Amino acid sequence: MSKIDILKIAKSAQIAKSKNEHVIDATIGMFYNDDSKLIIPAVEKAYYDLDLLDAFKYGATDGGPMFVENVIDWVLDDKRKSVEEKFLIGALSTPGGSGAISLIFNTYGHVGDKVLVPNLRWRYEYFLNAAKLKVHEHNMFKGDGFDLEDFKTQLNYLTSIQKRVIVVINDPCHNPTGFSLSDKEWQSIIEILNSFDKNELILVYDIAYFDYDPKGFKNARNNFLAFKQLKPHVQVLTAFSASKSFAMYGVRLGGLLGLFHTKEQQAFFKVHVLEDALGKWSTAPSVGVGIFNKLATKKDEYVQYLITLTSTLKQRGEIFIKEALENNLDIYPYRGGFFVLVKSNNPEKDYEKLIDDNIYLIPMEKGLRVALCGITTKEVIGLAKRIKNVVGA
Repeated sequence: MSKIDILKIAKSAQIAKSKNEHVIDATIGMFYNDDSKLIIPAVEKAYYDLDLLDAFKYGATDGGPMFVENVIDWVLDDKRKSVEEKFLIGALSTPGGSGAISLIFNTYGHVGDKVLVPNLRWRYEYFLNAAKLKVHEHNMFKGDGFDLEDFKTQLNYLTSIQKRVIVVINDPCHNPTGFSLSDKEWQSIIEILNSFDKNELILVYDIAYFDYDPKGFKNARNNFLAFKQLKPHVQVLTAFSASKSFAMYGVRLGGLLGLFHTKEQQAFFKVHVLEDALGKWSTAPSVGVGIFNKLATKKDEYVQYLITLTSTLKQRGEIFIKEALENNLDIYPYRGGFFVLVKSNNPEKDYEKLIDDNIYLIPMEKGLRVALCGITTKEVIGLAKRIKNVVGA
């Protein structure tokens, strides 16, 4: 399958929607409420409350002491104290969660090495190519659950040919399937990672959508407690997306958090990751840093709004899954979040046929991604049946 330009497809869908209100634009990973509004009022207020001079100035490469403190507190929340009993922590700002991914691959990858990723995934290839790294896939699903057996098999192979192995896990609310690992599956993954103690493992924990986890804001952070079981050869590097959590996608703000067993691991992060950021973008956007710092001081208030957004997503997901079952539309396991992935033997062809029915989805390697986040609950109703009429034809 040829490379797909998601943003180009999304732009085409937006143009079509502007000409025809009946177009279903389920292309892009941006959350719209049921009034089709993108901007969250609290975020808008924080933006207008910014000091313009501060917003226009260069910021610190790591985002500054306030950002570092706030992002650690946001990501770990009430688990922070417990996590700090086990790990040393490092953090810095990045332009989006993708900036954090880029830093990890460039700093921790060895040119020519392979990185373990699932066969269903977001477009990590662009960042791997830039870092001169290669893809190595494991099968993601076995039935309705995570394929632990193949995950271990492929990791075993990579550890036999590489001293350091980078492992990418996007959880919860996986892009593009909406799958989330269970606590039992995470426990098995931790045990597998621990078993390869002759190697150095870098766990890339991509939490782009974890603030929309149906389990709730605090429960979404339980994995950080489970990580305390990890042995010293496993470092956790967490890619956080403030762009997603605060629906300020074009502002591009994220954070990279490292959990370290030793001072040497922490020192490497502070020197080499920071140097890579300096060589790429110098600083993350001061506008985003300023907005985040303001909202971080009102976390409890903002979390209540996140609960409302997550509830809306959950409702959309429940409608789509129910109707998919009723219409025998084959989808990958979904647990919540922005996206559902519909199985398709010919995604590009089905994508084109769906456009004729005014439905815009994203064709991917093994299916069609439906962005439930980008359409209203009303637009979700009946959508599974319409997709089935095309994909099942």
